[in-house]
Formats: sequence, structure tokens, C-alpha cells
Amino acid sequence: MTTNTLDDGRGRCRTSIMRHRHEIESGRTSTATTHLLGFRSDGAVIGGRDRVRAHRRRPEDEVAREADRVVTFMDLAGHERYLKTTIHGVSSGFADYALVLVNSRQPPTHMTQHHLNLCCSFGIPPIVVFTKADGCPEHAFKNSREEVCKMLRAPDVARRPFKVRNKEDVDMCLTKMHQLAPMFETSAVTGEGMDLLQRMLFHLPKRRKHEVLYTTIFPYIYHYISSNAVPPFSIRIKLIAPLNS
Repeated sequence: MTTNTLDDGRGRCRTSIMRHRHEIESGRTSTATTHLLGFRSDGAVIGGRDRVRAHRRRPEDEVAREADRVVTFMDLAGHERYLKTTIHGVSSGFADYALVLVNSRQPPTHMTQHHLNLCCSFGIPPIVVFTKADGCPEHAFKNSREEVCKMLRAPDVARRPFKVRNKEDVDMCLTKMHQLAPMFETSAVTGEGMDLLQRMLFHLPKRRKHEVLYTTIFPYIYHYISSNAVPPFSIRIKLIAPLNS
């Protein structure tokens, strides 16, 4: 979403997101990284690639200057090997919401349950995003949805799964995020479902007062940041990748 381009199905877009070579080769996130997604006042996404380096995203300072609203993604690891990194990111990232990515073509694993429990234990409302919906067999997709719904209804999570089909569903979820767990079906290749997910991100209300947190913990850093041209409205979202992305 931050590049505003479609993937080729072989991981072309992740080369502009991931930092290390082993991440690009394996497709697994191993570090906590942040990325900005800017919106104009009408909800249009500010994205694209750098004018000089075509394989890189636009610089974040350009996105921040043009945007009326900014969403900060914190990309966290989904593999069990990097669970400590994910726990540290969730506990210290001041997130408003969590996007939990689930591979549509494979049933969710125990790590998906751990990530949902982790988010809810910190009071972060989860949003489930099914990836690779294009060309996915219906029986595999149905199995993945049923398993995720069981996890969401578990006592530790206690969320009612809600499949988002249109704009009206998005608007209805915005006021019930502590009761519902919106589920989006997306594809980075065809762009299916991306418009609904972007609409949700644009309209999500800010839950935390980040200015108070920064002033309390980092008083001098906050004064430095406030002197720059930063959009007045921004939210932070955790992005937890699936095991087999």
C-alpha cells in the first residue's frame, strides 16, 4: 500500500519494504520497521516510488508534507523464531490498531492465535486481513476463515468476526472496534479488497494521545518534532505478517 503499486506475485513489492537480504529471499520479516501511508483530504492515497531510485518508495518526508492524514505502519515478524521482536514491538509501539495478516491458502497456525492474544492483552483492537485471495481454492479459503473465526471467538480474544464486503460495512465497524473484528479479503496482485482496507485506515479514529505519551517519556524529542511540518492527525498500526507470506 505504501508504494501504491501492485505486486507481480513473486514478491517484487517487498524489495522496497524489507531491510535485509535474508528477508527478501525468505519473505519473512525479522526486524521491526516503520512505514508511512499518507492520505489526502478526500481519502486518496499518497504513494508511488522515488523519482530517482525506482525500486524505492517515496521518501517519508515528502509523504508527510503532502498528507492531511498519516498512518504509521510498524511491520513486525510473524514467524515463531522472531517472537521476542514482535512482543517488544507490540508492547512499546503505542499502536492504535493491529493488522493481523493471514495467508488465505493455508490454515492459520498457533502463532496467529498468539498474535491475537498478544494484541488483545495490550488492548489493541485487531483487524484481520486475508492475503493472496486471488486464485485461492474456495475450500482452502473457507477452512482458513473458519479457523480464524474460532480464534476470534475464543475467550482470550472475545471478538465477533465480521466480514467486510462494502463501504457500508466499513462505516459500521468504525464505532464497534472493541466488539467486532473486521475481516478483509485482499490480493496484492489484483488489488482486490485494497480499496475497502484503505477506506478503513483513512476513517479509523485515533485511540491514543501520542502527544501526551511523547511529552511524558521523551519531553525534549517531542519539542523537536513539534517544530517540524507534521500532519496534525496520525494513527499508528501494527502490521503482523503471516508465517508464510
